[in-house]
Amino acid sequence: MDRHGDDKHAERLLRRPQISRRDFLGVTAGAASTLGLAAHVAQARPARAVSAARSQEAVTLEVWGFNRERLNFAQNAAELPVFTEKYPNVTVNFREFPFAQMHDKLLAALVSGQGAPDIAEVEIARFSQFLKGERVPFVPLTERIGAEIENIYKPAASDPWSWGGEIYGLGNELNAVVLTYRQDLLDELGVETPFESWDQVIEAGKQIAADGETKTFAVHDIAFGDWFQMAQHAGTSLFDAEGNYQGDNALSVEAMQFLHDLVYEHQVAGIAPADAQNDWFGPAYWAAFKADKFTMLWGPPWHIGGLQINVPEQEGKWAAQRLPTGLGESRPTANFGGTGQCITEQSQHQDIAFDLIAAGNLTVEGNLYDFHQRTVYPAYIPTYERPELQEPSAYFSGARIGELYASVAPELPPFNQSPSFNDAVQAMVRTVITPVMNDRAEPETALQELGTVVAELQS
Repeated sequence: MDRHGDDKHAERLLRRPQISRRDFLGVTAGAASTLGLAAHVAQARPARAVSAARSQEAVTLEVWGFNRERLNFAQNAAELPVFTEKYPNVTVNFREFPFAQMHDKLLAALVSGQGAPDIAEVEIARFSQFLKGERVPFVPLTERIGAEIENIYKPAASDPWSWGGEIYGLGNELNAVVLTYRQDLLDELGVETPFESWDQVIEAGKQIAADGETKTFAVHDIAFGDWFQMAQHAGTSLFDAEGNYQGDNALSVEAMQFLHDLVYEHQVAGIAPADAQNDWFGPAYWAAFKADKFTMLWGPPWHIGGLQINVPEQEGKWAAQRLPTGLGESRPTANFGGTGQCITEQSQHQDIAFDLIAAGNLTVEGNLYDFHQRTVYPAYIPTYERPELQEPSAYFSGARIGELYASVAPELPPFNQSPSFNDAVQAMVRTVITPVMNDRAEPETALQELGTVVAELQS
């Protein structure tokens, strides 16, 4: 599974910089001051692109990112023969910034028309900040990708960085959501697995919770990710294909009600432990799993892979499967997390920059590097033919995790981007998640209120 256990990577995947529980509940979107700048992106003048035919000239590319492991992935791509043999005289500089600083610095550079890198790593929600101007300040990649579009799982690899019918970025991570659970405890209780339905999961959870100390899921109360995953599983999303808010539709309400009921009606789940710096899976979160306080979770590879890093002593006690049925349309998986590589319009070496992106994201060798380094399951389909991705997992009771991901990946729900996405997910925690999960507010009313907030942000 994916070794995304460090806090720096967690802040990327949770779609915003880490802030304290108190600050998150008390302020508006952290990036609000910079979002206004994006309205003037159209003033930035696109730089002249240098043709790849000049590949024998000495060229320097600049790449910005906010996570060292992902920059290592990009650096490896720059060292692959598919790139170096074509561009022997290209030097690539890699610069790492803190999460918020990089995105804000990039936005400012694109607004001013100068100072942007050739390639930037843009997180899935922060990409929405760059859609507020009269044009997107990144280079369209659709034609360059060409027939390779058939070799990627688009909801994970390209949808999050797409707008107006164009693809502006590529990601390599297949962030498909599956269900995991303590197989050893369920075996002791005589519970049959894999689960066919959520009702069966809940009934098993009641047996687990009978001791008054143990729960199944740790449901987050200051992060939107649990709802985001379950809403997709139910068959909906925060925005429709045109970028319009639809978070208050019946399926969305059902997903939010499901989370509420796990904790308060069925009493099989608890609130996820959090601290001032970790609202998703910090030390207190993993300590609870170590102490057998929580025994199930759903999530993408980078989340459930945290078990291997933080709870290694439970190797062989866990199992994994696709999501059960019984919630909305019951899609077998969902999509959560991601960072894409985008070429800025200021780049003077756009063809070379794309070939660097392609070397990492559109080759088996580029994807295998990230799999070996972080156990990132790839969004590039041909990689699944390699034996490394077909091996059984000792941690997950011998399950062939790669085959599991490959089986659900074709059924990933599409990702609908919107210029308001980042605004909405931050407002959602204040307006919906915390009130429902802490104060037992009505999910439908809270989601309707969020729609009003999003409309005000858009006006």
